[in-house]
Amino acid sequence: MKRDCPNCNESMDGEFLHWRKFAKQDHSRACPICGKAIQLRAHPEEIAVRALAIIVVIGAAYLAKERAAGYLAILVTTVLILAIAFGLVHLRLRDRQRFMKGRSVP
Repeated sequence: MKRDCPNCNESMDGEFLHWRKFAKQDHSRACPICGKAIQLRAHPEEIAVRALAIIVVIGAAYLAKERAAGYLAILVTTVLILAIAFGLVHLRLRDRQRFMKGRSVP
């Protein structure tokens, strides 16, 4: 995913976004380079794959409880499903922006 500032178009990859107490600037809501407001963009695909992960893990735990043996097959299947799902979402979102222009708070 691209981590460029939507205001100054500079890469924020590797910049640590955090609150600076002395500068009174919240870098999780402001670009650390230009200082303008930004917002984190949550893509629907990210939310869906996280929900799928929760469902798959709960289903795997239920199957493991119901079966007396065969944990390895359940574990391998769960890992494969999650790896494929997260990999597809990563490939789909690799050219999209992580941040969008934020609103200035008065």
